[in-house]
Amino acid sequence: MDARAKLFLRRDPYDAAGSAEAFLCAVRENLAWHAARNPAYRRILDAEGVDAGMIRSEGDLARIPVIPTLYFKRNRLFTVPEGALRVGAASSGTSGSRSFVAFDAPSFRYGLAMVFFFFLRHHVLSPLPTNYIVLGPRPDRILGSGSEEDTGAGAAKTAYGTTKFAPALHREYALEITPSGPHVNEEGVSRALLRYAKQGFPVRFVGLPPYMAFLLSALRENGVKLRLNQKSKVILGGGWKQFASREIDRAEFAGLLRETLGLGPENLLEFYSAVEHPIPYCKCARGHFHVPLYSRAIIRDPVTLAPLPEGRAGLLSFVTPLMTSLPLLSVVTDDLAALRPGADCGCGIPTPYFDLLGRAGAGGAKTCAAEAAELLAKEAG
Repeated sequence: MDARAKLFLRRDPYDAAGSAEAFLCAVRENLAWHAARNPAYRRILDAEGVDAGMIRSEGDLARIPVIPTLYFKRNRLFTVPEGALRVGAASSGTSGSRSFVAFDAPSFRYGLAMVFFFFLRHHVLSPLPTNYIVLGPRPDRILGSGSEEDTGAGAAKTAYGTTKFAPALHREYALEITPSGPHVNEEGVSRALLRYAKQGFPVRFVGLPPYMAFLLSALRENGVKLRLNQKSKVILGGGWKQFASREIDRAEFAGLLRETLGLGPENLLEFYSAVEHPIPYCKCARGHFHVPLYSRAIIRDPVTLAPLPEGRAGLLSFVTPLMTSLPLLSVVTDDLAALRPGADCGCGIPTPYFDLLGRAGAGGAKTCAAEAAELLAKEAG
């Protein structure tokens, strides 16, 4: 069994201590794999003077050349031939450009194993028949040709995919795509919720946090007060993005949830991931994203990209050896966050956690990421 198998087939997704050696070994194997097969990535490594033998401890992970997610929105850096690619994913493209990532067969298999154990741990996998409110459009209405350029494909595919974690009795979609543009399916959602409440089966809401908040606010304004099956779940991911100015805090969100649907904070699951870093993170009961054993989080200075100590705010970056199809080994996002020890949380999950603080906007942080991506493009070329 190779190191990647030992890591991604582990049952407890938060046993980072017990899998530390496997993680470092998998990172070395991954770096060596891409260096030997991807000339463009090899040039990036050579420019930084880095090779797999240098990664001896977790402190060495920050030495791996970090690639901004912005780079993947403008460049292709695949290590394997196109014919070896099996499953692709595209980012939502809210900034005008979109990343496209694809899995080869081994990466996809290990990714499926990771998803199984991770969502089993968070009680997302269930055999119970379930009704769904999908906080988005039907994916077949927007995917068109299925190409990587189809707008909204990533978010729609993710939301629809989440409905596979429990047997779907019925799916109601909160958005309808019409010739004049997206239309809120308010009447359809209202009818579906009333029907679901009478049926008594669990209900799951899946999609973006702002859409769920808007739905809950609309229900309260209309005086709707339901009591859904207590095995119901609100499964959210993707952040607030263009709705950041309207974001509400966790306590207010929980209050709306209790008032309108009769659900508590224990029914709420918030996830974080990225197309360029396909590792899932889930908020714990105390509202923190703990880092699973599949990755390591590093907070970087927005100007120099140097790693920062725990507690300091900076750009959120990750290291993971999941992908052999392209070198996503070390990436930096445009999300601002702070990293703290797991013991500071008190929820019982031992791994470090990060709190999202927003996105890098105008100014130095954004400029630095853009400059780093342009420099890497030159080195790779």
